[in-house]
Amino acid sequence: MSLDSDIGLVGTGVAPLVAARHLVTQGYSVLLLNPDTDFFLEDSELSLDPLWPMDKNTVSLDRLLSCSAERAVDELRPSFPGMVEVWSGSSGIAESADYHDPDAPHVRQRSRLWIAPRENNQSTNKEYWASIEEMYVEVFDRGLNPKTLEGLLAARRFPGFSLQSDRISQKTENLRGVQIPKFSDVDVTRYRNGILGFVRERLGPDRVVCGATQIEIIPEGIRFHARGVPRTARLKEGALIFWTPRLTNWILAESKRWEAKPVMPRGLRFFEQWSIMSREPLDCTVIGTYGDLTAWAEVEGTPSSEQTRLAVLRAGELRAVGVENVLELGLDWASADSFNVLAGFCNDFLNWERFSIRAMRPKAIFEWKNNNLSWSLGQLGQHGRFGKISHKVKVIGGCDGPLVNVVGRARAACEDIEKWRSA
Repeated sequence: MSLDSDIGLVGTGVAPLVAARHLVTQGYSVLLLNPDTDFFLEDSELSLDPLWPMDKNTVSLDRLLSCSAERAVDELRPSFPGMVEVWSGSSGIAESADYHDPDAPHVRQRSRLWIAPRENNQSTNKEYWASIEEMYVEVFDRGLNPKTLEGLLAARRFPGFSLQSDRISQKTENLRGVQIPKFSDVDVTRYRNGILGFVRERLGPDRVVCGATQIEIIPEGIRFHARGVPRTARLKEGALIFWTPRLTNWILAESKRWEAKPVMPRGLRFFEQWSIMSREPLDCTVIGTYGDLTAWAEVEGTPSSEQTRLAVLRAGELRAVGVENVLELGLDWASADSFNVLAGFCNDFLNWERFSIRAMRPKAIFEWKNNNLSWSLGQLGQHGRFGKISHKVKVIGGCDGPLVNVVGRARAACEDIEKWRSA
């Protein structure tokens, strides 16, 4: 069977699937190559924006506004082959309740709460709280109704916080918080699986190739091995490469082969997403942040009053990106330091006597210097060391991190293809 196509897509995760979905519905023939044995082994999408690190760039008003449920729905619905539902923490019911699909991916609207101890002699704590105060002023001026909370009033709003202790007042009297309404999180798993099922059904098994190896951009298209057999596909329009950490070594090697200068990310941020059993039912209407930890009630679909699994996202350090295997940089995931931080969070802040870990998922997410995340690996008619390229090849950055952003960038990359034809 010939694999010649209009567009070739290379990547792992949800971004190439979103692109395939859009291109197929527009009448393009598509070949999708994934170097992993499954699309979500890398697991580089997040259900929400961690808004980390706490600095002026991260907590800018534009970024805060981009976390709204309205924006999430606007980005996700056009790319999903089905319904995307909405759950509001204030009303407790889904949008369009008469036609509500409980098994569809949900966008949940929740408040966002930042809690920190009062200023002390630690400069990092002062800088952290200064960023929160500046954020408060900006959202207040915009009419977003932020609230300031003190002591126990702040702590008891944090998901998972327990009031069952004789030392509550001593633990909470030095705390203060800022709460902002109408942030969102998304059912990542349901969304990814829904798009994957659609793309596999529309393209068929021959055109969705997992475990592709020795992928090479060649002048007339793309060459690769599937199940140990060499294959070549001609590409009429070009190729889109979706850059996640998994593809770093290959993208940098191909850039060198074609004498292209890549747009490099600022660094690679490591995250650990822990799933912990709460000792009591959780408040599903709030996403809480304490230091570098962000916690929320972990749920799919519409939350119930009996939610007891707490998701805790821990932000790690930012590391430089080089030619080494970036996944090897995360070998210190779930280290002794990780467990100490988690134990301190559960015992000293949430006020739990003990806690039970159900799972931990490591994630590596690129951070970028600006919004210029895409670049051309090859231009039409460009002469590289391996010949004259007959199609365009574009590398798309920002294909990991918050799911809403990933979906938006993948769809925008597809819209650029029409510009290729008119250029």
